Amino acid sequence: MEQDAFSFLQEFPTNGDLEEVLKRTVEVLNQSVESRKIITRKDLQSTIASYFPSKRHISSIGSTGKDLFYSLAKDVEADIQIVSDPTKELGTAGDIKDFLQYFQDRFRRLRQILKQRIDVHDAVSIADAQHASSKREMKIIAIVTEKKERKRSIMIQIEDLENVASMIVLPTIEQAVFERFRQIILDEVLCFHVVKGQDNAFIGKNVLWPDVPERKVTGATVPVCAALLSDIHIGSKTFLDEPFERFIRWLNGDLGNSKQMELAGRVKYITIAGDLVDGIGVYPNQEAELSILDIYGQYQSFAKLIERIPDYIEVIVIPGNHDAVRQAMPQPALSKKYFEPIMEAREVISLGNPARVKIHGVNLLMYHGRSLEDVIGMVPYMTYQTPEKAMEHLLRARHLAPVYGKKTLISAEMKDHLIIDEPPDVFQCGHIHVMKSEVYRGVNIVNCGAWQNQTEFQRKMGLVPTPGILPILDLQKLQMTSIDFTKS
Repeated sequence: MEQDAFSFLQEFPTNGDLEEVLKRTVEVLNQSVESRKIITRKDLQSTIASYFPSKRHISSIGSTGKDLFYSLAKDVEADIQIVSDPTKELGTAGDIKDFLQYFQDRFRRLRQILKQRIDVHDAVSIADAQHASSKREMKIIAIVTEKKERKRSIMIQIEDLENVASMIVLPTIEQAVFERFRQIILDEVLCFHVVKGQDNAFIGKNVLWPDVPERKVTGATVPVCAALLSDIHIGSKTFLDEPFERFIRWLNGDLGNSKQMELAGRVKYITIAGDLVDGIGVYPNQEAELSILDIYGQYQSFAKLIERIPDYIEVIVIPGNHDAVRQAMPQPALSKKYFEPIMEAREVISLGNPARVKIHGVNLLMYHGRSLEDVIGMVPYMTYQTPEKAMEHLLRARHLAPVYGKKTLISAEMKDHLIIDEPPDVFQCGHIHVMKSEVYRGVNIVNCGAWQNQTEFQRKMGLVPTPGILPILDLQKLQMTSIDFTKS
């Protein structure tokens, strides 16, 4: 047996048919004119196509017309567990009491996460630190309420549940540490290594984020994949209809080389991190860039597209800032009015933003990513071309939208749904329209890019998208790959 044929068999579902496939293949070879004694991958695919039609989804690939498309994912039972969905937990009066309770909940929970770090166990309250003797070194857990950078120093205002304090960061500290202080954004809960100064003020010596611990993540037990999408923007004149059509054809086994077809056959899940449609009135003069002026019509068009996704593939969606839900975070799932045409087209799991699911045991955090704009705008050296670094900062902060009152609207709920209580195995975002991925302390980070060309609004912002590139996650190996569907 050739190595390629052996690899093909390793991915064959263990449901009792393997022995029969081999037996039938040998019989065919013995009866052939060639009388070959070596089994090839093509021999196995021909046997499956002729004698086991249920093991293949589509008989040929459009690009070559030769290879057979075998869908391993079709024979794998779906395994999805919804861990968290904010949809049914939202509701607040929006008064000052709610605001205070929201930030108190944020502080207490992030303080608890910080205290899990070995180097934070000895942290004290601001009050205890202010009662300490001058020049004493201590650690304080506090929330950042104000930050001002000067030429040679940084002034920071901090507070905990009882007290407030001022801190100055001097340029005499190590440059790398000074740069860490520069990366602080407002409303983060952090641990500060300080020295007691005069008048109950402190001198900053170092800063620690809650962060995620370095760890080894275990993948799924079956060799299936998830295709990670976001920012499809149906209804926009710049929607990439041809690349998206290629994506649908690839899923159905009509397009791609043998390696790409094998990958398509292992796609069991599609997760979409928001902005299914382009929406109405999201940014100035948007109407001039719309091909569908009716929001309901946009969702109907989206439904027609996903109707063509093979029915054995599970689809999970959350909303983004272009979708027909409230703008404030966290966002509920799409309402029945707009979700109805989608459900009529095919079965879809619709959750709020953010949401957390386990797929074959792999912990996936889905978040549209509106706050990435705030992080990019406030942290030095970050740009729209490096969204994965902004996502990394959110993991370090253990919060999806730390800063309050900037571009990301946040609803003051009874509970802060944006805290990352448990580190995910995979962190999926969109919004920035630039496809980037990396592994940070064991977490697979991926920003999904988009299916929309650069708009005039994006051009004015200086945002250069990388549309039509699909990231695909191997859930067993926890490895990321991608396919560029903008190329024929």
